[in-house]
Amino acid sequence: MSFRQSAVCNLVLIGPAARREFSTLVSWLRQNPGIRIVDHFRDVGAALDGWDSLSAEPEMTVVLQSWSDESAQPDVNQLIGKTLFQRLLCCIGPWCESDGRNRDVWPDALCVRCRLAESVIAAELRSINAGHLPIPPTSSRDEVFAHRMAATAHGPGLQDMEGAVIGPDRVFRKTICSTLRDDGLRSVHLPLITSRHRIVSREASRGPIHFVIHDLDPWDELTEYSLTASRRMFPLATVLGIASMPDAGIRAELDDSQIDSVVPKLDFENGLHWQLKQLLDSDRQKQVHSYG
Repeated sequence: MSFRQSAVCNLVLIGPAARREFSTLVSWLRQNPGIRIVDHFRDVGAALDGWDSLSAEPEMTVVLQSWSDESAQPDVNQLIGKTLFQRLLCCIGPWCESDGRNRDVWPDALCVRCRLAESVIAAELRSINAGHLPIPPTSSRDEVFAHRMAATAHGPGLQDMEGAVIGPDRVFRKTICSTLRDDGLRSVHLPLITSRHRIVSREASRGPIHFVIHDLDPWDELTEYSLTASRRMFPLATVLGIASMPDAGIRAELDDSQIDSVVPKLDFENGLHWQLKQLLDSDRQKQVHSYG
């Protein structure tokens, strides 16, 4: 194993970066101090034409796919060949998330849903810095799952912190509490807060609540009321939502809800670890610990 001298990863970006479904991911890539975007191409064909004139050798290539069959199979195969000993990821938008059922233009090992892409790319950056080899494009789905679980298996340190899990499904709330307990976060779980409840500032008997994790499914008036009420009940807490489809639609609904982030249920454990770590590493860390 060999470690890199530079902590900055040279990255080539391919695809329609200005489209709304990719705006959050592209903004994160451009602002990430561990990433240097050395070139951006409109599509895979253009990238192949300009590959020999890149300003620097890329260590990772990220393709943004808006619709099924956007890239021709021969072009994809050629790009895979050019990046065989580097990292290549195709981040697929919401309109082509079902491609794996009846399309195989991109191998499973190279595909990631756009809404899950940040945590996967961050794990690949750590893997690059550690000198690990990329996962082969021919890997099976089981191997891809094991690879990504291992890369993000270590959750953030949440010792001496308290959480509140709120949602309509008692079993799901307890599952979240169990996951948080493995990361050191003690938590209580509560049903949805309804208009029948008297909304007052509340803290757990063991101390202040640092994180509120609120189930957003199904999104309706009751869930919206409960989310707003939880902000009033725990005014100093960082609030995370959990949703089956955290796309632009629900994010628009949440614009006025003062929610800090939304975690996809399909990437529940890794996504939760990722978002909590991001919050702990950001300036919100000061807010979380400003209780005394």
